[in-house]
Amino acid sequence: MNSGIQSSSPASADDGDTVGSEAYDTLAPLPEDILLRRDESDIDEVDEELLINPSNKCSAAASNNSNNDAPPIDTRRTSHSGRPIFPVRHPTKEDMSQAKKLLSYLQNKHGFVIPDRGNLDDQSVLWKEGRPDYTIADLHYFLGKTTNHPPGSVELYVENFIKTWEMEATHKEFYQWNTVDQCAYEVCSNGGKVFDSQEAPWVGNYNWLLSSCEPDIWDSTKETFESSHGKFRYAFPEGFPFEVLQVFSGPPNVSFTWRHWAVFSGEFEGNQGTGETINMTGFGVVTLNDDLKAKRIDIYFDPTSFLDVLRGKAQCRDGTDRGVAFGDPIAGGLDAVASMMAAIELDDDDDEDSDEDGTKVKGISTSGLAADESKSAATGRSGSRCPFSGTSM
Repeated sequence: MNSGIQSSSPASADDGDTVGSEAYDTLAPLPEDILLRRDESDIDEVDEELLINPSNKCSAAASNNSNNDAPPIDTRRTSHSGRPIFPVRHPTKEDMSQAKKLLSYLQNKHGFVIPDRGNLDDQSVLWKEGRPDYTIADLHYFLGKTTNHPPGSVELYVENFIKTWEMEATHKEFYQWNTVDQCAYEVCSNGGKVFDSQEAPWVGNYNWLLSSCEPDIWDSTKETFESSHGKFRYAFPEGFPFEVLQVFSGPPNVSFTWRHWAVFSGEFEGNQGTGETINMTGFGVVTLNDDLKAKRIDIYFDPTSFLDVLRGKAQCRDGTDRGVAFGDPIAGGLDAVASMMAAIELDDDDDEDSDEDGTKVKGISTSGLAADESKSAATGRSGSRCPFSGTSM
């Protein structure tokens, strides 16, 4: 299965896709903005979704707001093209509030389902860096996804399984992972080195996934869990969402195609991104045991092209020459955020227009998101059931 890298530069309202101009969708940094500055003493492990640690301080723009009121929309962080920025690391209270309302809007409009990553409220879990919050990560997933798998489908089950596994690999100690067979677990990228249960959690997902590269492209022996995750966190300040495209076989060998994407508005090894959306696709095989826990995960994709783009050594191609077809984002992508915010009139007076139970905001129902959050709080998951066995994930 060929994998592909695709790039699509967001259009500026004034100049369109103008190469070499400020139409590039890069971050407009605040004086105290920490999004792109590396702090070696405060590295959060980040892959598709980044950790929001409640004990961390928010950015200076938020912490200096003594009355805790959200600033007007026109003063929030925006890109040079004018679209709002929703960073997954150190979001402000305004970011979180607006993200939740946009999630509800997209659920109601498109029938999207909040991803199920297991019980994040489990008090027995010893989180590496505090309990993760996926609100903004889910927003970027909603905005960029090209598929909408119905509840109960094999595709949605596999997608949630991979998202839960990624969450555990990033935020939990290995002995608390629930998605894998801890005695038999092993992983492999592109038919290369096999990492067992002793090594894979230690080196981190990025390191073993990139281990098939030549050392001059990526040397996994010189990168750590923290350094590898840190590099991609600073390259993709708005996260690295994931979706399953198709599932071709069920247990015990689940085979599927997948897509990762991100806005390259940060910096990777000294190369500043220009706001293009980088798409990466590949193929995966997950071998499950009788309890539907992963014994082995094999991933196939083109890491060299991906890294060449991030280092500025190559331009993204549209993927058509590699046998890869990309669809347009169902919700319109990040460029549609401003119009969505205008449509639902997100402002500081929303509370005054809400019903007593908080289920209506400016005519847009938020009951979908509230119901998901309530169910998740009560059960720890959104009701995802395995289509193969009928049991909960």
